[in-house]
Amino acid sequence: MNIIYLTLVASLAAVAPVRASLYPIGAIPDGSPAGVSFVGTYDGAPAGSTVSGLTVSLNISGGFNGDLYAYLVSPNGTLVMLMNQPGVSLNGFGASGAGMNITLQDGLSDHGSIQDVTSSSFMTGSYNAAGSLANFNGSPADGNWTLYFADMANGGGTSLVEGWSLNITAVPEPVNLSLAIFGGGMGIFALRRFIIPRKSVGE
Repeated sequence: MNIIYLTLVASLAAVAPVRASLYPIGAIPDGSPAGVSFVGTYDGAPAGSTVSGLTVSLNISGGFNGDLYAYLVSPNGTLVMLMNQPGVSLNGFGASGAGMNITLQDGLSDHGSIQDVTSSSFMTGSYNAAGSLANFNGSPADGNWTLYFADMANGGGTSLVEGWSLNITAVPEPVNLSLAIFGGGMGIFALRRFIIPRKSVGE
């Protein structure tokens, strides 16, 4: 039983990787609610795998952080808001910093919600996204992911997306996982039959 359990753990480790992929970059037009989309193809998980956890890393320079609005769309069309003019609901002007190098996540973070930032020369560390990234759970891991950004007010300068990445924890589709477990169990059964000697007649 212990051997089968260890084989199951090894199988899960082999088919549930955590990978990060870098995607296209570019400028966010100043004062343009129409915004701009950046599309990247994620291919770091086994075919048929689904998301069980996700974080988003953003590296942005320039502009005015309080003007920015962003969301992420999964390959199956699930949409989650990442930020909505951070700080505006608290002070009317928004976060006064220019640029950020941050990770957006659910749960515990270094600085709480991205929406609660009101002033910073340059945002760093981890923040909770404006929406729940857990809504991506069950979405296909592999495929085209779309990051949308808009600058909602004129005059703050142009923000530039220097880089962005997704850190995805993926799980295999149930059929493949069942086959992996079954195959591992049969392999152990065959191995045990092979290595356990039979008694000779008369012993």
